[in-house]
Parts: sequence; structure tokens; C-alpha cells
Amino acid sequence: MHSFRSTILLAALAARYGLTRAQCPSAWTDVATDLKTSFITDGDCNDDARAAIRLAFHDCFPGTCDGSIILSDECTARGENTQLVDICSTLGDKATQYSVGVADLIQFAAAFGIAACTNGPVISVVVGRTDSSTANAEDQMPGAADSAASIVSAFAAKGFSATELVALVGAHTAAKDLAGDGLDDTTTEWDTDFYTETADGTAPSSLTSDKNLSNGTDTSADWNTFGSDSSAWAAAFVPAMEKLSLLGISDTSSFTDCSSVLTDALA
Repeated sequence: MHSFRSTILLAALAARYGLTRAQCPSAWTDVATDLKTSFITDGDCNDDARAAIRLAFHDCFPGTCDGSIILSDECTARGENTQLVDICSTLGDKATQYSVGVADLIQFAAAFGIAACTNGPVISVVVGRTDSSTANAEDQMPGAADSAASIVSAFAAKGFSATELVALVGAHTAAKDLAGDGLDDTTTEWDTDFYTETADGTAPSSLTSDKNLSNGTDTSADWNTFGSDSSAWAAAFVPAMEKLSLLGISDTSSFTDCSSVLTDALA
């Protein structure tokens, strides 16, 4: 089920992020066991898994990966989070149940959701973020009808290149629209069909913003590359997602790597 994985050694993670080599707290093993039941149905990633993937972006992009989307109730207060109310409630309850940080759980759950999809890559998972009940800034999220130029600009303001943007948007391979229609034909598979189907107009549903990115001046080349080369997409997506999971965090020296907990749970 998980034949395609990007496995990163702890030594490499420590070098990249300055992470401590401390053992991952045992509570995360319990979390992983729980998520395996919650996020996988009949061997495939389910709607809770795909909601968790989206939640990670919605928590981080407005400012910092700090759990405020749940702790300050951004989930119900902001229209952009309409599809996330249930997963916010679910993960908020699980954070309390297992006595783990909300911000950490959001990113852990997203990485688990990605890996739960057929051929989903393993994203490195670190814990140690500081939770906040102060809401992040409003009007930061790109809209579903935005132009390619405006989305590129929004991501650039957060420190992401156009290539990283296009790679991250590829997570829509597992996404559905508000009506429950997939953004490609294979929402339980982590594949490049999203890129090709969006570009050629054959996807069950497409966001206007995705269509715009598929033919944007600064984005179409990467879009086409990732659509035709799954390895190129994976090589760009994994580090971009890891970077997103630490957005707004300047010091990770006290963070602990828990990637092995995720891989062990899905082995």
C-alpha cells in the first residue's frame, strides 16, 4: 500500500533542523495507533485523513503553526475553514485525550494522513511547537478563485517559491470540493493525476485557482513537470511540506523527531 516513501534518517533531520535526539514521547505511539483506525478505511485514506492534510495548511499559513485554528476557534469563525469544523473538533479532543500539543498534533495528523494514502510519502514529523489561543491574522489564505499571480505573491510573502507552491498544491490529489467531488479521479491515491486532470479539464471538479495555476506564467512549467514525473513532485513536495509544518517558528533546537512512530504505525 505504501510502496513509495521518502524516508529521512534522524541524523539528517538533526542536521537540517537542529533537532534534539531525545526519544519521541510514548504518547505519540498511542496517537498513531488511534489515527490508523481513524484515517484509514478499507486500506485507503478517508475523508478525515484528507481533512487533516488541509488543516495543517490552514493552521500554519495565516502566520504560525501554533494550533490557534483550534484553540482560538478559527475553525468555526472563518468561512475558509468550513470543511474543517469536524476535524478541528476531532483533533482537539484527541490532543486532550493523549495530553499532546494541539499544534504538534495538527502536523502529525497531516503527515499521517498523507502517508495513509496509497503511495503517500512520509513527511518528517517533529514535536515541540508552542500552542497559542491567540488567532492568527485574518485574510491570509488564498481564495479558490484567485489568480495565479496573486497566489504566487501570497506564498512568496510567506517565504515559498513558485515551485514550492505548485508542489504543495499537489496535495489536492487527495482533496474534495464542498460538494464532495474529488479534485482528481483517484482521491485515495497520492499520484500526479491531479496535475494532468486539472490542466486538461478532465477532473471531476476543479478549483478556479488550480486551473489558473496550471497555466500561470510562473507556475505552468512546474505544473507540467510534476504532472509527468511523480519523482520530481515527491522531491519537491516533501521538503516543502516539512518547511510549511514549521512556518513562523525560528527555533527548533528543542524539538524532537517522531517520524519513526509514524512509519512504524503504517508498516
